[in-house]
Amino acid sequence: MSRFKRAIHGVTSSYVLLATVAVYSLASVPMALYYLDKERFGLWALMGSLVGYLSLIDAGMSGSAARLIIDHKDDRDGGHYGSLIKTGWLVSLVQGAIILVTGLVFANSFARLLAIPAELQSEFIHLVYLQCGVAALSFGTRILSLVLGAHQRMDLVNYTGILSLAVNFAALWVFFHFGFGVLSLAWAALCATMTTVVCQWLACEVFKLFPGRGGWGKASWVHFKEIFAFGKDIFLVSVGTQLIIASQTIIITRMLGLSAAAVWSVGLRVFNLVSQVIWRISDMSGPAFAEMMVRGEIARLRERYRAVVILTASLSGFAAVSFVLCNSLFIPFWTHGKIQWPVMNDVLLGVWMIVVAVLHCHNGFVLLTKKIGFMRYVYFMEGMVFVTLSLLVARRGGLPAIIACSIVCSTCFSGAYGVRRISRYFNFSLREVGLDWLRPMGRMLLFYLPLAALAWWALLPLSALPRLGIHVLVSLVVGGFLFLRFGLPSDFQREILSRAPKIFGPILKRVLIASSS
Repeated sequence: MSRFKRAIHGVTSSYVLLATVAVYSLASVPMALYYLDKERFGLWALMGSLVGYLSLIDAGMSGSAARLIIDHKDDRDGGHYGSLIKTGWLVSLVQGAIILVTGLVFANSFARLLAIPAELQSEFIHLVYLQCGVAALSFGTRILSLVLGAHQRMDLVNYTGILSLAVNFAALWVFFHFGFGVLSLAWAALCATMTTVVCQWLACEVFKLFPGRGGWGKASWVHFKEIFAFGKDIFLVSVGTQLIIASQTIIITRMLGLSAAAVWSVGLRVFNLVSQVIWRISDMSGPAFAEMMVRGEIARLRERYRAVVILTASLSGFAAVSFVLCNSLFIPFWTHGKIQWPVMNDVLLGVWMIVVAVLHCHNGFVLLTKKIGFMRYVYFMEGMVFVTLSLLVARRGGLPAIIACSIVCSTCFSGAYGVRRISRYFNFSLREVGLDWLRPMGRMLLFYLPLAALAWWALLPLSALPRLGIHVLVSLVVGGFLFLRFGLPSDFQREILSRAPKIFGPILKRVLIASSS
């Protein structure tokens, strides 16, 4: 399978996975709200952020090992490849053990620090114990997904993810049904994690991605230092990212209460799913970009990366406007009126969606170069500034103020830095990277924004459900057409036409500008 086909297969399967995640969320959230009250549902949302912070014990080692394995995968039986796998696995085992011990020792302290109500503290502490055990198992076996990713077999990772979600949902219903309460979430996650481990190990064996007998080498202190040297830089980036992306729930819990955290968790579900759809394009392209770097294919790398950024930016613009049109109408319908979500939150989140999508491309690429530089401090400073500002404005400004802090910090810190690093790496001007690559998105938004605003205003007299249905239709038909017509550069449109299945050719020729040139 060619590199391009592997990348397309990876992206396609990742979208199937995200569709599965969407179905899982659509079904699991109402089910959880049925069996749990809003405060216990808030515990579920809080636990995700808390485990995310505990995962920082990784210290960037997984990302470092994943990138370094790519450097040696072409010589599978030379010893270095197998030694890196062994070393990375041992590091992950130790980190998993640290997470488990941390959860067991500090669960009571977490409950007091986060001001968990007294009547919920016992459940919270037991949930911490179980979730840390699941996280430890996931850490100790994550080397399997790193090996699959290094060989550009993210499709296999995605398929195992789909199966584990199905197991998770079935187990969740069973545990809820038999009265395990909020602890059902952790037991279901354990079942899903065990499924993932077994499937990924079988995939590595079947596709012979491990070294052959005699080609493994030994776990090496030299390779540990290599992983650590790169990983320590990724760690600071990870800390900053965690502060930026995952600290909102903790801040909201502390400043506004568990009920507000539950509202925030539900309101962000669609945002997170849509963002994952957008980020998948650059994430699935990462192993191919790294392989181009290793093999010195700089010209091809430059053109492919430019196309990915333009595609990502345009897709984020289309998705942001569609998200604003639909999310505030969808949440009350989805939660049977238990959760209300103002459209102003969606407008701010739409802006943040675009900013984060573009900087995710740029700064993710910087990590692939293994020359992180000052970025290790930029993310950390951004995270600290964000947390400080959010704590200051949360009580008065509520959720909109916290989202606004996210937009400002992401734009001024990691967003600006990413544009600068990419311009220097490829020897492009700042104007070309920061503005010219965003023009296709701008052309699309020039048409889509007024039409979306007109649709919102014209349909206000209707009830919520008919409005939601028409907004979805407008997003798919009008927004989708404008995205394909104006959001993609002409050279990328021509490549789509040349590679698309023949059955879609006549339709694409009518939609794409390149077909008439």
